[in-house]
Amino acid sequence: MTSDLPTSQQSNSLLRVRKLSKSYVRGNLLRGRVPVEAAKDVHFEVDCAHTLAIIGASGSGKSTVARCIAGLERPDVGEVWIDGTDIAQLSFRELRPFRSVVQMIFQDAATSMNPRFSAAEVIEEPLLIQGQHREERRHIAETLMKKVGLSADWLDRSAAEFSGGQRQRLAIARALTLGPKLLVLDEAWCGLDLSMQAQIANLLLDLQTEHSLSYLLISHDLALVARMADTVAVMSHGQIVESGSTQQIISGPQHTETKKLLNSAKAAEYKPQLSKGASA
Repeated sequence: MTSDLPTSQQSNSLLRVRKLSKSYVRGNLLRGRVPVEAAKDVHFEVDCAHTLAIIGASGSGKSTVARCIAGLERPDVGEVWIDGTDIAQLSFRELRPFRSVVQMIFQDAATSMNPRFSAAEVIEEPLLIQGQHREERRHIAETLMKKVGLSADWLDRSAAEFSGGQRQRLAIARALTLGPKLLVLDEAWCGLDLSMQAQIANLLLDLQTEHSLSYLLISHDLALVARMADTVAVMSHGQIVESGSTQQIISGPQHTETKKLLNSAKAAEYKPQLSKGASA
């Protein structure tokens, strides 16, 4: 069956990150300004139609890495290869074509959309910026509403009228408008109840299968990671301290930080049964 989604250019390589480092300066002139390494010498790859989960405690640097991949932050050093191009070396103008390849879905969908916009305006905004005609924008918006499990009859409703789970579906629809290959999901389930989390996870798995999407999943929810991810990278103090297949990381963790995360999440409750594609 032919995809209804717009498609981006084909490429042999999707995402390769090499020696990525990012620092911030904290403090003030009175107390002193101290550089803090949020990410240090980070390496990983994401294959086509696969999911890599980056997990770690709060402040471990995982969201900083996600923002560098999405082009929202520029790494101090390192390489971010997407479709054969190192986007870390591009200017803001040169980076614009890659916005269609990588899209980011944030923790709170409501903050990423104008509450005064209708659902149609939320979805169509990237297409409007690209200069697509109104009829084309409307057709794509209708297609995507249905694809994410929302009624096309709701296109003219205000985004503020949607529930939390519906807004997350709306955010996914918006992210798909330009035909991305990679979605960066930064704690995209926080604030949703377990039933809604399972529904959104099922939706993303279905979309991945249908459109060969890849996901970079930033999460502290190990049950969700076990359900969705093919591979896992564990971050601590800005560095990846352990990585491997999801089953390997959950069943036989080697690093102290990984063991700590698994113990705090009571991993034994879902170790055997929540492999990728299993039911919630």
